[in-house]
Amino acid sequence: MYSLLMPTPIGPLFARAGQQALLSVELLVLGEGLPERPNRLLHSLARRVEGYFAGKEETFLDIPLDYTGLEARRIALYEEVRRIPPGETRSYAQMGRLCGLTPRAVGAAMRACPFFLVVPAQRVIHADGSLGGFAGREGLKEWLLRWEGARLA
Repeated sequence: MYSLLMPTPIGPLFARAGQQALLSVELLVLGEGLPERPNRLLHSLARRVEGYFAGKEETFLDIPLDYTGLEARRIALYEEVRRIPPGETRSYAQMGRLCGLTPRAVGAAMRACPFFLVVPAQRVIHADGSLGGFAGREGLKEWLLRWEGARLA
């Protein structure tokens, strides 16, 4: 397994990858002491994350993700969320209709998503325009959306 720690304006990201696909990307509270063993995929991800925080409209769509163990509807949801353009949002209900899930199930899947930024969960909000949860980091959700140029209520 390969791993890489990436500094960002919002805190360190720790990514893990297999030979062919990304396994996880996490926003860390503390990033010290994590072993790094980067590969080409993780170096590519680091360049893309750096570009995202430099203001480039990064989608991460061509970064392969390892969905081993996830059910088909959750995979479909994550792939739909990946296609939401930067600066745009969709509601939990919209995403649920696309993937055959309830809005609550969409929220649970977004909270459990192991691919921070690569699956842009921050772009999924409530139908009334309120942001909804973000795994206890609601201020970060708003920051990311504003960074991307989203118009918020």
